[in-house]
Amino acid sequence: MALQKSLSRLMTARAPANTSPRLPETAQVLILDDQRFDRHRLARLCSGLEMTCTITNANTLAEFARVIESAQFDLVLADYRLPDGTGLDALSMVRLSPFNCNAATIMVSGQGQESVAHDALKAGCSDYITKDELSATTFRRAVTNALQKSVLTTAVQTQTSRSSETQAVLERFASECAQDIKPMVSRMMRQLRDLRSSGAEADSRMKTQFEGVEESCMLLWEFLVDLEGFQASDNDMPNDPTPAGASSVAVRKPPSPFARLSI
Repeated sequence: MALQKSLSRLMTARAPANTSPRLPETAQVLILDDQRFDRHRLARLCSGLEMTCTITNANTLAEFARVIESAQFDLVLADYRLPDGTGLDALSMVRLSPFNCNAATIMVSGQGQESVAHDALKAGCSDYITKDELSATTFRRAVTNALQKSVLTTAVQTQTSRSSETQAVLERFASECAQDIKPMVSRMMRQLRDLRSSGAEADSRMKTQFEGVEESCMLLWEFLVDLEGFQASDNDMPNDPTPAGASSVAVRKPPSPFARLSI
C-alpha cells in the first residue's frame, strides 16, 4: 500500500560512504600465549603501532577465561596451542562474551597448518598469522585489518539497532493515531446519515455536497485502516496474534463507520 511504502522509505537508512573505518587512538590488547618470550615479542610489536596499546597477558586458557569477563578489549592475540586447550577455545569465549563479542581477534600460531587457519577464520577470527611470519609490517597489516573489521561490525550493529528502534516507534505511532482518529470519522459518518434521514439533503445542491463529504470521509477511513494495519503488515504478523492455548486479551477496536451509536 502507498502509506506503508512511504513509511518504509522513512525508515530506510542511507548507506554509509565507502571509506575505511577510523581506528581507535588507544587500544586494550589481550595476549594469550603460554611462552613468555612470545608474549614479550607481541607486546613489542604492539608498541610499534600508531595507536597507544595497553597490554594484558594470560598464559593459560583458564586465566584467559577469567580476564575476558573482567574487562573490555579492542584486540585479542591468541596462540593456538595452549597447555589447557587451543586458541579456538579462546575464540569461542570471545564470541560468547557480552563485553568482547565484537573484539578484533588474531590467531598467532607457531604452526603453519592450513587446517588451523581455516578453523580459526571459520570460528570468527579476524586474521591468522604464523610466528615465523611475524614482522612489524605483517603485524601492523593484520592488526589494522582486524580492527577495521571490528569497528565496521560494531557500527553496523549499532545502526541496525537504531533502525529497529525507529521502526518500532513509527509503527506504534501509526497504530495509535489511527485508533484515535477512527472514532471521530465514525461519528461524522453517523451524523451525515442522521442528516440524510431528516431530509436535510432535499435540495439537489445539498445532496451533491453531502455525497462529496461522505466520499471524503470514506477515503479518510480507508487511509486510517491502512495506517492502523502498518505494524502487522511490516512484521508479517498473523491475523490472530494470540498463541494456541493462550487466553485471549480484549483489544479496543474503533467502531465501524456504519455502526449507530447506542444511546
